[in-house]
Amino acid sequence: MSNLQISVVIPTYNRADLLRYTLESLALQTLDKQLFEVIVVDDGSTDGSEQLVQSFAERLNIKYFWQEDKGFRAGKARNIGTSIAEGKYIVFIDTGVLLGSKTLEVHANVHSQSEFPVVIIGYVYGFEVDNSLLAEMSAQIDSHTPDATIRRLAEMGAHDVRQQQYDELGENISNWPAPFDIFWTCHASAEREQLLKAGLFDESFNSWGGEDVDLGVRLHLNNNQFSMEREAVSFHWPHKKEVDDQKDQSEIAALRIHKKYHLWSTSFYGKDLNDAKYSLNKVIKIYRDHTVQKSKRALALETEGA
Repeated sequence: MSNLQISVVIPTYNRADLLRYTLESLALQTLDKQLFEVIVVDDGSTDGSEQLVQSFAERLNIKYFWQEDKGFRAGKARNIGTSIAEGKYIVFIDTGVLLGSKTLEVHANVHSQSEFPVVIIGYVYGFEVDNSLLAEMSAQIDSHTPDATIRRLAEMGAHDVRQQQYDELGENISNWPAPFDIFWTCHASAEREQLLKAGLFDESFNSWGGEDVDLGVRLHLNNNQFSMEREAVSFHWPHKKEVDDQKDQSEIAALRIHKKYHLWSTSFYGKDLNDAKYSLNKVIKIYRDHTVQKSKRALALETEGA
């Protein structure tokens, strides 16, 4: 019987330079190397990624799986990684995300100590930062010292793009009406058993975005508790975006998710995306607050007329 606690699943495609940085950060983890494995699922790379992975064989318990390039298939790649994983908990990270040295320990501890199945959202410094910060950020990062880099990024304000939501709605995301909206697999984890129960990623999402939030909806419906863990920390290495029309593709995916589930919370997709400053959870909160105030006014008028 395997004693692995964690399986780290990383999809990749022709990003050997960024993959090296990510694997280096995993080799620096404080979690006992016997307690975690790394699974790299290559979506058809031709840049020597396999040889790079093999070069880490003495430093990490690492597996490599290659699938033919048939277009954007990140969901399928993560499904393959989850299916062959031996760990109890699956940590999804993207190529180019570097973990702080204690991050896998945090994932393992939170999961093992939780009374209920939990979905962990990791904190990703430098993720989707303003373009004005990219040059300054690039001067502060070092793949050999992720912890020091994370401290510098925190000092310069290169926060996770979701930080504004945490400021407005609080960091206890289990209280949010739609925590699945920030289940982004750039850095997140869940119980393998719960991922299998939810049906894994919908592989028909074959363009950028949507497949992770879609799975998050099902985890939420299955009563997984969502938790943002600031100590499960990482940073995103700045690089050119894989697609140029992320906003358009995100809107298409969001509306598709609502058509698929017809939930009250997903019915707000399409409204929040009309204004970039409003997240789904904030739109729902505004709607609820407005409804409550409207009900209070109506009740006051009824009382006055009685």
